[in-house]
Amino acid sequence: MISNTEFLIAVLICLILGLLMFLCGWLIWKKKKLGLIAGFQESEFKGDKEKLAKDMGIFSIFIGVIVIALPFGLQYIGEWVAWLFTIVIFVSSIFIVIKINFRNK
Repeated sequence: MISNTEFLIAVLICLILGLLMFLCGWLIWKKKKLGLIAGFQESEFKGDKEKLAKDMGIFSIFIGVIVIALPFGLQYIGEWVAWLFTIVIFVSSIFIVIKINFRNK
């Protein structure tokens, strides 16, 4: 358990970062701001940009929600939540990369 001050700081930091990820996801998905995707170059991309925007937008929103929930999980459930968080991020990242690569062939 961490002190109330440390918990509030963790909540504030994770809330800001989570909302930023949520905003980026919304901009990618709904506003089609594909330039926010790291490494995306429109001239080299040959797949469906609508599907890419939807997949990456939803993924970013998912990550944002998890980041917002992280300090609460750590505080009220236990430190093993950090390992679960790491595994979920890792597996979902691999899944989204494979999904996008298979869809664009």
